[in-house]
Amino acid sequence: MNPPDLYDVAVVGGGPAGSATAGFLARAGRRVVLFEREEFPRFHVGESLLPATLPLLERLGVGATVAEHGFQVKYGATFHDQESGLEHTFYFLRGKPWPSHSYQVPRAEFDALLLEHARKQGVDVRQPVTVEAVAFDAETVSVTARTAGQVLTARARFLVDATGRDALLASTHGARGRIPNLGKVALYAHFRGAARAQGRDEGNIRIYIFEAGWFWWIPLAGDLTSVGCVMHARTLGSWNGAREDVFREMIHRCRRVAQNLAGAEQVTPLRASANFAYRNRPIVGERFLAVGDAIAFVDPIFSGGVHIAIQSAELAAQALDSALDDARAAATRFAAYERAIRRGLAPFFRFIHKYYEPAFLELFLQPKPQFGMIDAVLTVLSGGGFAGMSVRTRLSLALLFSIARVNLWLRRLAGRPVESRLEW
Repeated sequence: MNPPDLYDVAVVGGGPAGSATAGFLARAGRRVVLFEREEFPRFHVGESLLPATLPLLERLGVGATVAEHGFQVKYGATFHDQESGLEHTFYFLRGKPWPSHSYQVPRAEFDALLLEHARKQGVDVRQPVTVEAVAFDAETVSVTARTAGQVLTARARFLVDATGRDALLASTHGARGRIPNLGKVALYAHFRGAARAQGRDEGNIRIYIFEAGWFWWIPLAGDLTSVGCVMHARTLGSWNGAREDVFREMIHRCRRVAQNLAGAEQVTPLRASANFAYRNRPIVGERFLAVGDAIAFVDPIFSGGVHIAIQSAELAAQALDSALDDARAAATRFAAYERAIRRGLAPFFRFIHKYYEPAFLELFLQPKPQFGMIDAVLTVLSGGGFAGMSVRTRLSLALLFSIARVNLWLRRLAGRPVESRLEW
């Protein structure tokens, strides 16, 4: 048995990854302490959930609460390319291990809901506190934090780094590797009174691609719409005016967004986020695991952030629950977790890189049902990469990428643009 002052797991960070990891562990009967720096609710970017997230929420025991909260339902995603005029709406498929819908969630509400659920499961939530140091010895990890001038300490057998882009362990014990040409910056705000689609399409996320970058368009409940422009960092860096001027100029350049925002009112301050793609290391150690954005962040065009956070949380909780029953200390005990994370992230990263290539985008926006390619694309867009894609799905994706290479060659012969838009 643990001494009374020793927790099984200390979690640093109370966003979806941290709250879910703590919640899963508490439901397994483990004693967990969680440190969160900010008061909730607080604003956060990343409001679009994937269908494969919903079964995770059910297993966490919070699925019904999310379903009853009144979040905007979404049934698919629409992509529009201003340059070519191509547009396609992907509707989530039925008959999958996940539902054919998901939700658009204001993160202030959603994150607070998950943290409160963790507290109800028995997690010792300490908030707001700032973790100042972690120290490892042969058997435990010690966490030192501060709140209102007071110093708090806690000891646990294992640590979970859920600190998001701050990446507590990577910044102190490892490194962050930025992914070439995916160093984007986003400017975003909420609007009231923006145009809404009718019927089933009202809640669909929309992606508008234009010469300088792309916009996300996320309809939220209560006549709110999250609108964000993602552009290359140098675009913003070369602008002499204020960020608000850049944002308005990008809206003006993207005709669909300008039309849909006509008469709308901006109701939140303009915010910015940068460094939209990186991988951190290490993500596992003898007495720690990283989850969510503390592992990596993928360009947000496919809305994978929250799904990766909660999926990694479940996998981490399973690995830790097993490790807590094993008295042996082994540096390789979390190797299977690391492999599962890398395997699940791979489809997202590959799609992101291909998506910015005109030869691939042209095919993506004119999908053909042959050889299961639409099904394969929707498996990735729904968040199915972590579930273990079938051989047929993998072969269908390989065929799609092969056709894209042929299309690249044909475009080059015809003198059409082939350079990746990652250079925006």
